[in-house]
Amino acid sequence: MAYKWNFSRVGGITRVRIATGEDIAHLGELDQKMWTITSCPTKGLEIDEQSLKYMDTNADGVIHIGEVVAVANWLVQILNDKELIVKGTDTLPLSVINQDCEEGKKLYDAACTVLQQLGKADAQEISLADSASCLAAVLKSKYEAAVAAIDKNAALEAPFGDQTDAVEAAYKALDAKVKDFFMRAQLAKYAQEGTAALDVQVAQIEAISAENLTAKMEEIAAYPIARIDGSNIIPFDADINPAWTAQWNVIKAACKGEKAVTEELWSKLGNSIQAYRDYQKSIDIKETDIKLDEETITVQMVDKLLHLTRDFYTLLKNYVTLQDFYCPDTKAIFQAGTLLIDQRTCDLCVRVADAGAVAAQAPKSGMYLITCACSSKVYNESFSITAAMTVGDVDDLFVGKNCIFYDRKGRDFDAKVTAIIENPISIRQAMWTPYKKMAKLIEDNINKFAAEKENEVSASTTSAINEKTDSVKADLAKTPEEAKKEAAPTTGFDIAKYAGIFAAVGMAVGMIGSALVAVGKGLMGLTWWQFPLVILAILLLISGPSMFIAWSKLRKRNLAPLLNANGWAVNAQAKVNIPFGETLTQQAKYPKVVASDPFAEKNTTARVISWLVVLAVIAGILWYVQHNGIYNFRELINF
Repeated sequence: MAYKWNFSRVGGITRVRIATGEDIAHLGELDQKMWTITSCPTKGLEIDEQSLKYMDTNADGVIHIGEVVAVANWLVQILNDKELIVKGTDTLPLSVINQDCEEGKKLYDAACTVLQQLGKADAQEISLADSASCLAAVLKSKYEAAVAAIDKNAALEAPFGDQTDAVEAAYKALDAKVKDFFMRAQLAKYAQEGTAALDVQVAQIEAISAENLTAKMEEIAAYPIARIDGSNIIPFDADINPAWTAQWNVIKAACKGEKAVTEELWSKLGNSIQAYRDYQKSIDIKETDIKLDEETITVQMVDKLLHLTRDFYTLLKNYVTLQDFYCPDTKAIFQAGTLLIDQRTCDLCVRVADAGAVAAQAPKSGMYLITCACSSKVYNESFSITAAMTVGDVDDLFVGKNCIFYDRKGRDFDAKVTAIIENPISIRQAMWTPYKKMAKLIEDNINKFAAEKENEVSASTTSAINEKTDSVKADLAKTPEEAKKEAAPTTGFDIAKYAGIFAAVGMAVGMIGSALVAVGKGLMGLTWWQFPLVILAILLLISGPSMFIAWSKLRKRNLAPLLNANGWAVNAQAKVNIPFGETLTQQAKYPKVVASDPFAEKNTTARVISWLVVLAVIAGILWYVQHNGIYNFRELINF
């Protein structure tokens, strides 16, 4: 009989509910199409990385469904009480380890051995701290034994002392060029008539001689390292290709007592450097490189059991379902911390694994996303996060804005906005967006017009001053007769010339006036209660499309594209609807404060009187309408 699963609504989607040890025991029977996640990375998550490594059985850095099912089956087999998996405990009574199976018996014996080594032979339970301490001690002893086994007699000293690294770098840079020289020398010896062709060609130098040669170093570097003249050695005092002089001088300084580089000497240099590097590699032993024996493996299995007993159910709540993400009291393992920016805290912050993938895929989430580069000199860490902004306005958010990021441990990091993916935040914000855009457009056009006029005035003023200066100079140079002749009256103002302009202006004013009169007549025919409806209709006409688009996108906000861009394989929608989205961002709320502001703008007396007059007129009109039974403005005018 098929196992009967329980279901619940999580994030607006029906999902299977994993709540008991029995559910975990039948996890392999769950249709994979019902899994929310089908794979997730082992790094960058808020869960013990060692636990994830134990789950990643093929060590490919990704946890797949098959591996999750295998862990579930293993835990159910090893433990007598499956409910301990759901409790997420890091301490196990020895009695819950199933000794009826072979692996369980080995684990039980290994757990007893661990406790004995820690001086707790009478203990009836074992903790994760116990297994971690014992495993660390075992690995340390194995490491020390491996280091002690190194043959000290075979120790090699650096062949060139503290200059070995520099010599190695120069050798690697010159190796191909030097070997190319020796091959050319052998070929020149084989066919002497071709020696000139093997050497640098004069035509090559002539082709670049007229240019800036410092910009031609790549081309010059392609020439032979030294002149080809039939000799199969490179004297240290020979003329060397200028592109390789610096590296050659390093080799020359390292080969004291030598007069020239031969094939034998060059090979000897390479062999001595390689032998030293091989020796260094042989003594550079890490704990992860140590070959584990049977005893160490069983201790490691105890550590694995305790890690998984504590953390496996946490993974399930973020894998089979996204239960932790939608629970108000917990955070999902992909939520890296909290971003403090623009008087708001954003709780949906995901570490960026691939910035290019985030830029390409995250816009499909429908969320307003802020990518920040985070760093700390105190903790010597740097990383990037992408945060979702789900409340408030975005007027003060821009690339380059500085902010603060707090990780799940409470550590603070300096953060700077590096990219913004724009999507609607709320319907209220969408309502005002058209007006803000229009206001910005008007402001930009006014600023542009003012700047153009300022430039025109500046240019005309400068031109007038220059013309006046030139005119004064010319007048001073004129004879009295010429000055008298030029002072004759000029032709009068030609009004016909401007008649067309005046007519066009008049026509435009007339059209505008006619339009205003038509609008006024239409408004006069309205009753007083129809005015708010007209205003509402105008608002809907302007803001309606923007609000509808925002409403449509807010209903479809989906976390899946953001997770997908960071290495997750999401098998179902992870909706972030309006009510849930409002819980992911908290905005500062100030109490009402009654206090004088020393820098508040002062209202002038005239402004106060004007407002009082306006309010009095409005109140009088409303009173008049009410007491005289007037229902439209035409009646009011005719009354």
